[in-house]
Amino acid sequence: MVRRVFSSIALGLFATVSAFAQVGAGSLKGKVADKVSKEPLPFVNVAVENRGTVVASGTTDFDGNYFIKPIDPGSYDVVVTYVGYQPLKQTGVVVSGNQITFLDLNLSQGLELKEFEVVQYQVPLIQKDGGASGGTITREDIARMPQRSAAAIATTVAGTSTAGTDGCIIIGGAPTENTYYYIDGVKVPAGAGTGLPKSAIEEVQVITGGVPANYGDVSGGVINITTRGPSRSFFGGVEYLTSGFKVGSDITDIVGLDKYAFNQVEASISGPLFFKKDSVGNKTRPLLGFFLSGQYSNIVDNDPSFVGDWRVRPEKRDELLANPLSIRDIAGSNAVVYNSDFLRNEDIEELRTRQNAGRVSYVASGKIDIATTENISLTLGGSVDYLDRQNFNRANSLLNADNNFRYTDLTWRGFLRFVQRFPNRSGEDGEQASKIKNAFYSIQLDYSRYTQRVEDQEHGNKFFDYGYVGRFNTFRAPTYEFVDTLGAFVHTGFRDTLVTFVPSETNGDVASITSQYFNLFPYEAFDVANLFGGQGPSGPYEDFNAIRAGNGLLNGERPRNLYNLWNNIGFIDDPDGGEYRRRQTDQFRLTAMGSADIGQHALSVGVEYEQLVDRRYSLAPAGLWTRARELANFHIRNLNDGSLSNATITYPLGTVPFYTFDRLVGSDQPFFDRSLREALGLDPNGADFIDVDAIDPSVYSLDMFSAEELINDGNSYVTFNGYDHLGNRITGRPAFEDFFDKRDANGNFTRVQAPFAPIYMAGYLMDKFAFDDIIFNVGVRVDRFDANQNTLKDKFLWRPAYTAGTEVPDSDIRESLANGRPSNIGDDYVIYVDRLVDPTRIVGYRDGNVWYSATGEELADPSVLRSAEGIAPYLIDYESDPNGDLPGSRLKKSAFEDYRPAVNIMPRVAFSFPISDEALFFAHYDILTQRPTSAVRLDLPGLAYIETTGDIMNNPSLKPSKTIDYELGFQQVLSKSSSLKIAAFYRELRDMIQIRNVQEAWPRTYRTYDNIDFGTVKGLSLTYDLRRTGNIWMRANYTLQFADGTGSDPNTSLALINSGQSNLRVINSLNFDQRHRIQITTDFRYGAGKDYNGPMLFGKPILQRTGVNLVTIFGSGTPYSNSAQIVQEGAIAGGQGSYRLDGGVNGARLPWQFTADMQLDRDIPLNMGKKEGDKAKAVDLNIYLLITNLLNTRNITGVYRATGSPTDDGYLAAAQYQNDIALQTDPQSYADLYNVKVNDPGNFGAPRTIRLGVRLSF
Repeated sequence: MVRRVFSSIALGLFATVSAFAQVGAGSLKGKVADKVSKEPLPFVNVAVENRGTVVASGTTDFDGNYFIKPIDPGSYDVVVTYVGYQPLKQTGVVVSGNQITFLDLNLSQGLELKEFEVVQYQVPLIQKDGGASGGTITREDIARMPQRSAAAIATTVAGTSTAGTDGCIIIGGAPTENTYYYIDGVKVPAGAGTGLPKSAIEEVQVITGGVPANYGDVSGGVINITTRGPSRSFFGGVEYLTSGFKVGSDITDIVGLDKYAFNQVEASISGPLFFKKDSVGNKTRPLLGFFLSGQYSNIVDNDPSFVGDWRVRPEKRDELLANPLSIRDIAGSNAVVYNSDFLRNEDIEELRTRQNAGRVSYVASGKIDIATTENISLTLGGSVDYLDRQNFNRANSLLNADNNFRYTDLTWRGFLRFVQRFPNRSGEDGEQASKIKNAFYSIQLDYSRYTQRVEDQEHGNKFFDYGYVGRFNTFRAPTYEFVDTLGAFVHTGFRDTLVTFVPSETNGDVASITSQYFNLFPYEAFDVANLFGGQGPSGPYEDFNAIRAGNGLLNGERPRNLYNLWNNIGFIDDPDGGEYRRRQTDQFRLTAMGSADIGQHALSVGVEYEQLVDRRYSLAPAGLWTRARELANFHIRNLNDGSLSNATITYPLGTVPFYTFDRLVGSDQPFFDRSLREALGLDPNGADFIDVDAIDPSVYSLDMFSAEELINDGNSYVTFNGYDHLGNRITGRPAFEDFFDKRDANGNFTRVQAPFAPIYMAGYLMDKFAFDDIIFNVGVRVDRFDANQNTLKDKFLWRPAYTAGTEVPDSDIRESLANGRPSNIGDDYVIYVDRLVDPTRIVGYRDGNVWYSATGEELADPSVLRSAEGIAPYLIDYESDPNGDLPGSRLKKSAFEDYRPAVNIMPRVAFSFPISDEALFFAHYDILTQRPTSAVRLDLPGLAYIETTGDIMNNPSLKPSKTIDYELGFQQVLSKSSSLKIAAFYRELRDMIQIRNVQEAWPRTYRTYDNIDFGTVKGLSLTYDLRRTGNIWMRANYTLQFADGTGSDPNTSLALINSGQSNLRVINSLNFDQRHRIQITTDFRYGAGKDYNGPMLFGKPILQRTGVNLVTIFGSGTPYSNSAQIVQEGAIAGGQGSYRLDGGVNGARLPWQFTADMQLDRDIPLNMGKKEGDKAKAVDLNIYLLITNLLNTRNITGVYRATGSPTDDGYLAAAQYQNDIALQTDPQSYADLYNVKVNDPGNFGAPRTIRLGVRLSF
């Protein structure tokens, strides 16, 4: 509560001293002069128009200067009017985000004409603004490029790469999580979609360095996407792109240009909705305009591999379905085995297309501009990104592709932006009346929501269907023991005698396995002697253990995988988490900036407030059957045999009495058992034995379980925060104590946890000014991050402990502290003693992560302080209260405190120094911070049951990471149409997140994450820009980069930590360190009419309006570590062997990679409505061919560490593993299947794809 009040007060204080603005706006600055005399012209009207709609305007001052802002990035017409001069229209003026576009204009003196003098704008070869480093790709360039997404377009900028990241973008050598996206000033939450129709993208700006102070919470780079806006006149288009179609049910039934069946339809429309009219009813200006675009995609294989994939031939798979099991002689004895264990190479076929890896997506973007007054604008906008995909799982490919899991992702965002400009005031003499000019403020509110749903596409939320095999009826009989003293048989318990099975169609593939098992053996009558202590053999259908031993499957069980290489038919599993998951991330942001020019200073001040609410839910539904068996009948597991008087005496065999007891109804009845009895109509307090597997799954429901029954002392079937244990989204914000104390209406603990809801606030001040021809961009930003959750006071302690400065209960220890405490031991140092209960002496101390002996000597290894019972901190009240605040846990509520907000001050300085009109130096220095994006969420069940699970723990105390960024560069115009930019950069990465051991924590050593990593990135980038010269346009860049650090991602040190090693930090090349990268975008195009200079055929310009755009990337390989030890890489889990480093960490490199993507297109102008009296309407038809990986280059993206090969890990040939291979059920089958597995498509880049498109624009 205090945190919220503080946040509100701070936000209010910020708001009172500034006004609000959108991220990424640009501005237009220049001088208007007489074309002949070059004299400046005062009070000239300068208007910025988008298809006839004025989006911003201004007037020149007494010296002819004008400065118009803010302007959304895009391409505009600048219209200049002045009494006595011919109007001028400069078309195609490109305004980029966070930059000043300089545009000087010259007017011709003469009569005022209605027709404009039209001049085509030429983008300057060098950027004099001295702002952020990076690059901007405009809509005109994007339309010609083969890339279809903003992310792919961004990789054409120097300093960006996807090498070593599985397709994610790194900027400036920083990890992928340090790259943030903005769409129309709306920050994209981590994990959310960034999809947009290509026709909706106005500009993609990539900031690789010199990040302005109005951007925060980022320590790598920014990809800022601006979408198109409305116009005064209607325009739009429709587009269709295809590579082929799937014409049958099988994955091989694809016809077309390639084997991946890509189909995409896109449309857009924009125009005015309402106009303001004059006194006679003529339309003057639009009051409301709109832009709307949408895209639908249906792709059978969205991420194909160069080597395709493999599967068991359909006819062989059908044979395995019909006969999954057989009895075979294995090592001299009969055994029930899977017939899939005997597959051979001839049973397997190669595919060009991955199975069940398709996706359907819908993306849309829209804006509405509302014209209020000339100086006030109101914009509403948003976008939607919906993705329905099957998550490709390589382990399923051979036999089980039908069970790839379905992911449904939905991201939507909306914003409302209000901008008010204040006109510049002039005095009577024409001079500026105020020193304050070009003042404006803007307020933007935006809201984003990202949801993800993961589930089996057949079962959905029918949780007990996930593991259902069929109906098992188990017959049971009482067991007896003859008691000589009684001369009678006394009841000792119960024993299963027969199990029958009726298969279900719910999971027919799995049911077929158990069905065949029940047909493999003849029925064997149960040996009654076994009820009386006999030790006769069990029959194949006697009980569940016999069925499992014969490879039959029970409800909730999965088929055995195939040699730990492939998932067998019917195996339902999502390797990325629970098979049923929900996630919802809501983000509310209020951003604000006010700006004004005061003298020579362009000042901006702003604030930002963000509230993120992230909820997660994960359930393993197949395991519910196992949990149901454990809980049902739990309280009646014992007999009521405390006295013979409780027995019923019968004489089934003549004169010998049988003493039979009823089941004892205990007081420990699980909530599940009671709920199930009520659902079955049984007496909830009765002793009826429930046969769980004989009940139809429709009877069961998740709400039969309590939260604690599903958490299961850390062996959880469910994890949740922001939801309850049933997957219902909770309302309000539960208190921290609710997890420990709150109960539901049935008296069960809810174990509810609040969603992760961090609060981020920032304020910034920027100034842009010139001093002796040097343009400075300076700013300072203050960020405040509050994780808004509880965290451990001391990560080493699950409950409070005494410190050296506190009063302790033991007199001897108290005396030792008073008279014998070393001088270097502070009052807040934690005391460690010889034992937890009744300690007698101090053995050591700890200050944070630093340990000391009892004499004050610093210790490198704290394990020397351990006693026979382990490490022993001097715990407060442990003797009187040794238990924790949760059953089965030693965790105490008192071990926690509120997260301490992190406040960071970040100066930003950039400058550019023009040497001449054709050359300039530039430099920047920035401090950037970014809050943790993962492993920071409080996980109370994980902490509570760490002694049971040993899981890796999140660290709710993580602080923001920091980057210090330096860059120095030079730009030079080489010719009238070309320029060169050279920049050297250096980055320090500090407080990065890495896994670590918290050694000698109490109650156990555990693994978690901490801000302990660091690194450096240094390099050089060159960019050559050739504007269209004749037919050709080109942009080329080269990046030389050295990215070194102690960890490439938060789990880099996991193997070291798991081996029990200390938290070592050694600097090596990072996994994504691509040393050399060359990127070239080339456009060759023929004009039309008099501009055509291409070949002729029969006097016809056959290639007019035809062009080709080629994007090529040539990059060196990323590093990996050689291993001197061959490891079983093909195993799904727990492969044999462990890596042994050969050389340095990341001392080897993958081969170079090369890709070339091409778009060949032709414009065909069409005129509609040519009948007499009709006004012709121009329509443009564009036909294009899009080819990725034009040369079908085989790019290797991964290799096996011991061999350096992408297709062979060396395991099958290794001498040390030959005995293990020989012991497999069928060694030849194992070898064949292993060879297929290690020929991993994931080790190769994408193959060539070919798509044909047509676009109609009006």
